[in-house]
Amino acid sequence: MRNAARKFIAGVTGMLLTMFPLLGTEASAAPRQKPPRPASLEQELLSAVRQSGFDEVLDFQHNGGRIAHPPNVDVALLELDADGRPVAAANVLLSRDYPKGVTVPIDPKTWGTTAVRYTRWDLERWDGQKDWAGATAEDDLVPGREKARLRFMAPYPASLFKLLIAFRVMRLVDRGVLTLAQPWHFMREAVDRGERPVWRWMEPMVTESDNGSTEALAKLLHEKGGMEGLNAELAELGLGTLQVNGTSPVTGRSWNPGSIHMTALDTARLLLLIEGGPGVLWRTPSGREVTAAELSQAARVYLQSLLADQALHEALSSTVLCGDPKAEPGIPAAVPRRWVDPKDGTVTAADTAFGRDTRPCNAAAEVTFLHKTGLTENYGSDGGIVRSMPWASRRHYIVVFLSNLGYRYYDPSVASAADPSKGEDGFPYVSTKISYTQRIPALGRRIDTLMKARQREKHE
Repeated sequence: MRNAARKFIAGVTGMLLTMFPLLGTEASAAPRQKPPRPASLEQELLSAVRQSGFDEVLDFQHNGGRIAHPPNVDVALLELDADGRPVAAANVLLSRDYPKGVTVPIDPKTWGTTAVRYTRWDLERWDGQKDWAGATAEDDLVPGREKARLRFMAPYPASLFKLLIAFRVMRLVDRGVLTLAQPWHFMREAVDRGERPVWRWMEPMVTESDNGSTEALAKLLHEKGGMEGLNAELAELGLGTLQVNGTSPVTGRSWNPGSIHMTALDTARLLLLIEGGPGVLWRTPSGREVTAAELSQAARVYLQSLLADQALHEALSSTVLCGDPKAEPGIPAAVPRRWVDPKDGTVTAADTAFGRDTRPCNAAAEVTFLHKTGLTENYGSDGGIVRSMPWASRRHYIVVFLSNLGYRYYDPSVASAADPSKGEDGFPYVSTKISYTQRIPALGRRIDTLMKARQREKHE
């Protein structure tokens, strides 16, 4: 009986193997398909920049025609873990050298790069009045990179450079050279600008980008010897492309393109220091370990509070333009309550009445964005720390955007508001209060979406 049963089972098994070969041995099994490898952060950022179409903006100074060349755009991302440690980084450059964008090699030990030859901004070179490839060693921001694989003319950071002033002030506070409570009487040449404690100059400089307050603090740094050592101090931290040169010790002004420099990756690491985190944040090329202790906890918390109180959500985030059909949603951040009129939800800041009800966007906000913006006719920038709200999908990252896309560049959606015959008064932002091309907040939204997806994948 047993032999008969064995023969029966063997026969049935043979029949099944003939009919369904996939039930056979490993040799006959179909190979398993490997799941697709998730895209790297640098490839995701490159895709987001390419989708933005920055080379399609309109140029007010060229009678509303399309921008003559791909603009110079520098975008950096640092992905942070729950404790604030960097776990991934990406940097993308866009220019006429790299019209489709290029990713920058980043060293995970330094979270920086030596693969880019950064040169100082020259508007005449950008506008075609000089040879595009004519930069010399004197134009280099960091020496010794003549043979670097990539080159990039770093756009003027506009008011984003005020972050460097705030950082230097707090370093002097940590050393006991200054206190936030001490009075500072600002004389701008023969004009008396009044006396305030240092913190009352700091607050409007960051939250509303007030130029008069920046002048006061720049002059204060000159008088305390703090401006002279700023660049060397940043270089010692491995942030050599962050530089403030040529400011006036008399007026606190002279903030000129080609003299003040920032790059996205170095700015992101400065923000990483302000955010803080356990252990070594990065190592400099000389091997120095940089930790959050470069600033006292009190200094970091204070700087964070200023950046979190930012009124000007109109670049990577666009909450002050909430509901405007001509505006694009950006990073879904809330405007701090202090700036919002409780009667109609509008925001008035930096002498600008934005005139939109921000309450629906504030109610839908998912993150806080501790940041600083920059804007002039020729340059637009934004950079900060993104933290998810407790009820929202988790993400924690730093994003920095620098470009030569100032308010002279705009989108077809607001073209009807542009009137070149009126000179500067014809800029579209004058009547629309939309100061940046909306391709910038659209990029901010793409970045936030990809960072949310990355965090979700890691926690599933």
